[in-house]
Amino acid sequence: MNGAMGDGVRGELTDRFVCAVDHLSRLMQNERLGELKKLGLNSHQANTLMTLYYLGPTRMGALADHLGSKLPHMSIIVDHLVGKGYLQRSSDPSDRRVVICEFTDDGRKAAQRIMKHTRIRAKKVAEKWDFKQFESVVESLESLWSTDEVRSVRIVSDENKDRLFNKT
Repeated sequence: MNGAMGDGVRGELTDRFVCAVDHLSRLMQNERLGELKKLGLNSHQANTLMTLYYLGPTRMGALADHLGSKLPHMSIIVDHLVGKGYLQRSSDPSDRRVVICEFTDDGRKAAQRIMKHTRIRAKKVAEKWDFKQFESVVESLESLWSTDEVRSVRIVSDENKDRLFNKT
């Protein structure tokens, strides 16, 4: 990598950080595809379920925006999830043109199963560290989430929740 993202020691450290984040992502997703296959889901469908898991019932347009998708593509994904019995559509009483996506009981169970798999995977990884290493990793990750940039993203997300749930 040799400082590709910047000059000197800081650039090399930045490269190491980017590599570590990428590795962490792959580590946590390892074996995820097998779990998704058992649920009959592809990664787009799983991402949609997980987004709804965190946001709750969400307008179709807001769901597409959140996932960086276009509305027609989101509609296809939701159609498949409705067909599998994981989601249901409803209309907003104040605007019948607005489609709200929400879990069925089976969809909530599928999302919880994905989360359980993630937690099990995280615990397996953590078991390999001694206490001092484990504490250091947790503190580093907590530090990552307390940065101003990440906090501002979270604040924007909180502000948009009213829009997402049509409470404004």
